[in-house]
Amino acid sequence: MVFLVLEWSAVKKDDQYYSNFVEEKRTWYKTIGKCYCPVLKEEIFFNSKGFYHLMYDGLGHHRTQKETMYKMGLLPLVIPVIKTTKEILQNDKEYSKNLRRVVEYWQLKKVVGKQRTTVIVVLRRIGSGQINFYSVWKKDKK
Repeated sequence: MVFLVLEWSAVKKDDQYYSNFVEEKRTWYKTIGKCYCPVLKEEIFFNSKGFYHLMYDGLGHHRTQKETMYKMGLLPLVIPVIKTTKEILQNDKEYSKNLRRVVEYWQLKKVVGKQRTTVIVVLRRIGSGQINFYSVWKKDKK
């Protein structure tokens, strides 16, 4: 029985660490606002939908704590990618039945940071609205 109490305590500690981590990243994320992307010649906005997408996938399913922390851990590298990339890796447009609008996506790729990490940043525009940060991941070395 003591074993179960210790195990539960460890789970609660992990959940508290996760909650604190997410709240710290959310506070930092809210301070960004926007940054200019020279390759697109437009401002990129950091709104709540981008932060939401770090925690939930495109279908609205909650990401695992590990995946959420992985994506949020890459956030400090997003702005250098947006500000310094010289080319667009991919650009797609599709009609979204849910949003009833055309959605345009851009993928930007750049090697950044002290560890020379290849990071891919996804930007999104719904209809004729502003371009927003949407997602981030690290490119695996192969």
